[in-house]
Amino acid sequence: MTNSIIADFGAVVGFSVSTSDETTRGRVAMTKAQLLVETDDETRRIDVEDVFDVVRDVSRTAAADSTETVTLAFDAGGDRGALSLQADAATLVTFQRLLFTRLLTGTDVTVTHRHANDDADERRPCRLRISAADVRLDPVDDEPGVVVRRDEIARFALSGTEAPEVVLYLRSPDRVERVSVRFPSFRLLNLFGRYLRADLLANDAIGSAPERARPIGVLLVDDDEQSRELTTVFLNERSDRLSILEASSARAALDVLAAADRRQAVDCVVSDYKMPGMDGIEFLNAVREEHPTLPFILYTGQGSERVAKQAILDDVTDYVEKDVGPGQYEVLASRIEKAVR
Repeated sequence: MTNSIIADFGAVVGFSVSTSDETTRGRVAMTKAQLLVETDDETRRIDVEDVFDVVRDVSRTAAADSTETVTLAFDAGGDRGALSLQADAATLVTFQRLLFTRLLTGTDVTVTHRHANDDADERRPCRLRISAADVRLDPVDDEPGVVVRRDEIARFALSGTEAPEVVLYLRSPDRVERVSVRFPSFRLLNLFGRYLRADLLANDAIGSAPERARPIGVLLVDDDEQSRELTTVFLNERSDRLSILEASSARAALDVLAAADRRQAVDCVVSDYKMPGMDGIEFLNAVREEHPTLPFILYTGQGSERVAKQAILDDVTDYVEKDVGPGQYEVLASRIEKAVR
């Protein structure tokens, strides 16, 4: 087993299948098949194939030696388990790169590739390979493959009208392209979306974000007044970039978006799911009709996998689970900043 270890580092770790925030010092190792987390009390093993989400990742604004947290969600015998790992940013960025490689490389997908003004290629079976810098789609018939540099992706959209699928819109100085990649499961589609949003930077590039980032206008939609208040307060505490407008219903939010003379631009919508009159999915569809590229984050209650899946089908930008602790707001603030980048 030792010879197959591909990552090994010390971290403050926290395990839960609920909302517990208890942490302890431990050591983390990763093989091709498992994550092994060893503390003074026990050694826990998580099969890599049971990881279904990277709930929280390293912030691009982090210095290489700063303390960051990565949180993974995994299937714990039918329940939702969570593993948080706290270590220096450089270590966790390296871990993220290795983890996404293990989760996604080797996945059998089908691909269509279209250049601007050309007919689309026929859908071809391919094998996915990823790295921090690019996505490679290697046809199984040894025909020339497709190489997508991450910095050439102008936009991507997750969908699933017929099957779990991501569409990549590529832009470079000499070409415009559209690459559609169909996955065998929504789990893998979700993880690929997380990979595309993650900042898998070289360690010496961490912290390279500009000092004066532009402000972000956020439209927060929730019929629960106390929930809106808490979310606004804690988001402002987590990030000084966020300027938040509130709406108590989806209808009111649509009026805000439609107002031609609004004083504050809306760069991102954050919406609850359970609302009277129009729920979060219906609201998402209404927004997409008039604002097809506006970042939209669904802020759902725990255990809403069905809702999250439907949101992906309807081109949601991201989704974040509500929780009882303050950590949820740090996750939400980070996702907002990434969505509008």
